[in-house]
Amino acid sequence: MKLFHTPGTRSLAPIIVAEWLDIKLDLRKVDLQNLDSYFLSLSPLGQVPVLEMNSGECKTQVDAILQYFCALNPEGKLVGKDIFDWFEIDRWIAFLTGDFSPAFVVWFNPGRYTTQDDEESINAVRAAAENRIHRVAQVLEEQVGTTKHIVLGRRTLVDAYGFAVVRWLELLDGGYDQYPNLKQFMDRMNDDYHVQKALVRETSG
Repeated sequence: MKLFHTPGTRSLAPIIVAEWLDIKLDLRKVDLQNLDSYFLSLSPLGQVPVLEMNSGECKTQVDAILQYFCALNPEGKLVGKDIFDWFEIDRWIAFLTGDFSPAFVVWFNPGRYTTQDDEESINAVRAAAENRIHRVAQVLEEQVGTTKHIVLGRRTLVDAYGFAVVRWLELLDGGYDQYPNLKQFMDRMNDDYHVQKALVRETSG
């Protein structure tokens, strides 16, 4: 299978899960600033990741790709054991997709969210986005607690997704200073051999 990805984005998460589950991926790096017609035929919105199956069929959306990988190798135990576990996993996937990531989308692209192009207006949008980022980061900080995991007190696919987006906090003034639990979570993930491999592959593959 081929995974179209861009370094620094959420597309790192499927690479981590593939490493954890020993799923072979042919990585194809995408420059989101210079999209070609072929990639846009796979992903009309110009977003990564995109998974091209061996059949040639293409699938999008990081949430779905992560769960598909886990279904390929259930012995990897990155998902829930029962309906209650799955509820928690789905809830925090939804949080990362619907709350955490969108706050950063505004911060990364402030010009999309104002009709003004002066520096003061752009900075105001970014400041508002940063306030929202800190609100959602605090929720995640409390969820992680001292477990060093995002959900169920153990490694799940949500940890891979969380790692891919929580690292964006390093771009803000103070980084993880306000978030000691998230700092421990990120340190633990960075120490993981398979995460280290995924990070190397993200930049080189």
